[in-house]
Amino acid sequence: MLLWWRRSLPESPRWLVGSGQGKAAHRVLCGIEKSMGVASPVYEAEVALSTQMPMRGQFLRLMGAELRRVTVMSWVLWLSVTFSYYAFFSWLPTLLIARGFTITHSFGFSIAICVAQIPGYFSAGFCNEYFGRKATVVTYLAAAMLSAVAMAFVSTSGGILAAGILLSFFMNGTFAGVYAYTPEIFPTALRATGMGTASAIGRIGAITAPLLIGALYPSSGFAGVFGMTALILLAGALCILLLGPSTVNRSLEEIKDAY
Repeated sequence: MLLWWRRSLPESPRWLVGSGQGKAAHRVLCGIEKSMGVASPVYEAEVALSTQMPMRGQFLRLMGAELRRVTVMSWVLWLSVTFSYYAFFSWLPTLLIARGFTITHSFGFSIAICVAQIPGYFSAGFCNEYFGRKATVVTYLAAAMLSAVAMAFVSTSGGILAAGILLSFFMNGTFAGVYAYTPEIFPTALRATGMGTASAIGRIGAITAPLLIGALYPSSGFAGVFGMTALILLAGALCILLLGPSTVNRSLEEIKDAY
């Protein structure tokens, strides 16, 4: 698949212009327009949109006065989503067994809950384009939080299954929104570094979540685990709601002006 992607995926026209490859950017844009049946005028930028800068300079700019807010917001968002995801899916079969389910029922429930990821992604993909990335991420995070609360307090097998399916649906839908939203909030020259840094911070959550859940469950139980998950999801939702810029119908330059 990598060989196919390497051949078929176009380079970013903005990056090409920024690196002095205007003709290559022109060809990419013409190909995109042709695939969409659009014949709008294409022109080469008069001024480069960005310039190459060393990695150290990119990190310094991410933490500069202009971008510090969105950088920290992206870190908190990725940390909360990734932590909650791995806290839930890493320990789900074990937690179900601890609630009295048999191993067979536990893994059967886990499969049903994981299958809910597929419509979760597809639904969020639609909502991303129809309602916007920020609204989608906030809504799905809030719905995942409510599902985690339900998971903490329901006691019947049917209730646990339903809450688990909803949590899986909305958690993975959140990822679809986060992956689309994060690159858009950074300038072209910093997009890969901003996205990569946020994702790397999120891996801290992926590493610590299973360890923390293992330490927390003996003293706090099923309700404590999912209560904590709900609080972390709430923190992520409030962070993007209060600090995240909206990207609906805005060019990258307009998004930058909204910081």
